Amino acid sequence: MTTSFPPTGRFPAEPTSLEREELDAVYLELRKSYRGLMVSRGQYRGRADRNRAAMQQLEAKLREIAAREASVRQEAYEMLEIVTNVVGELEDAGDDLVNEFGAYQMGRRSMQGAGFIGRLIKAVIRFINRWTSTKQQLQVIVDKQQTIQAQLDERTNGTNR
Repeated sequence: MTTSFPPTGRFPAEPTSLEREELDAVYLELRKSYRGLMVSRGQYRGRADRNRAAMQQLEAKLREIAAREASVRQEAYEMLEIVTNVVGELEDAGDDLVNEFGAYQMGRRSMQGAGFIGRLIKAVIRFINRWTSTKQQLQVIVDKQQTIQAQLDERTNGTNR
């Protein structure tokens, strides 16, 4: 709905030379053009205000998404750190158990198995303790994973609305 306004040359530069009827007609045309201009300006301003509000709303949503992503990313890094620690603990415990079992096997051949069996039993106890500790850490990972999954489900359900 574009309104075409008359060029400025259509209106006389010196109104003193105009007759009263002509002056009234030019004035009415000028008034009509001015009114159309003000309506157009109001429409433009309204669109600009709506666009500005939409941009602010979009910015707020993007900030919210970025904050959620940062939260999920932080939790993922925490889970990765726990997994790394769990794997390291289990490797250490397994290596310790294998080494002590190897020493027991060697000691059994030399008839000195009693001392080595004591160390093997201690290695088994250490392994059980580490295993129990890592299972607790794994539960933390499972809990975090469920939290992240709930956030992702919420986000998916929120965008489908």
